[in-house]
Amino acid sequence: MEYRQIANIDVSAIGMGTYLSFDVRSERDIAVRRDIIANCIQTGVSLIDSSPMYGNAERVIGLTTGRAGGGEGEREKLRFATKVWTTGRTEGQRQIRESFERMGTDYIDLLQVHNLLDWRTHLDTLEDLKERGAIGAIGITHNAAGAYPEMMRIMRTGRIDAIQVPYNVLERRCEAELLPLAEDLGIAVLAMEPLQKGRYVTGLKQSPDMTPLAEFGVETWAQALLAWVISDHRITSAIPATSRPERILENAKAGSMGHLPSELREYVRKETEKCL
Repeated sequence: MEYRQIANIDVSAIGMGTYLSFDVRSERDIAVRRDIIANCIQTGVSLIDSSPMYGNAERVIGLTTGRAGGGEGEREKLRFATKVWTTGRTEGQRQIRESFERMGTDYIDLLQVHNLLDWRTHLDTLEDLKERGAIGAIGITHNAAGAYPEMMRIMRTGRIDAIQVPYNVLERRCEAELLPLAEDLGIAVLAMEPLQKGRYVTGLKQSPDMTPLAEFGVETWAQALLAWVISDHRITSAIPATSRPERILENAKAGSMGHLPSELREYVRKETEKCL
């Protein structure tokens, strides 16, 4: 697994999101998530991203990380990222405290302002938490390209360490201005929806020809798509979600394939368009 940095924190080039996939409650479903976390640890997938708006996901992370792979010590191999998603200083502080409690930790590696909601208020709170050593890095997120101008204004303030935006083989609007600015400012970039919520894998009308990708060790189209994303050196980590333990084993391999050359990235793009 290749590792990159958010501020001075090492994170895996392939991480894991938890939207929908970790919003579960039954003991059986939680046991499956425990297997997912164990596979993350086994394969070096260290970055786990969540949010209080993801239902029960933060709590499930807390329930599964302490016992994954044999004990509390395994938690040190993971990097937690979550978000604040509310308005007002007091409410934001309360929500953040509850995230710490649900995730069962006294330290969160990356805390992000979700969809820029009341970001001016929350950045003050996050800066205080970072100064006190409760969090390692500060970020902002948004899932709409219309928010990119505001994101860039925030990036230029020097107050954040990371951004999270959609980026995949067919969703490339952040390439125009956002990624160049992030590179110039040394800001990490997390790629949400690198598989377009699985659509670019399960929604294909025909099977892509992966022959040109074989020399890079690509075995599945999901690996090709993830390798495409992280082959852009400005991307710190791609964070696909999954509810299946075996998918972690598959996805993680994309983090050790090296960078696809530009002609193969273009091949993956064209093949995706052709097969959808």
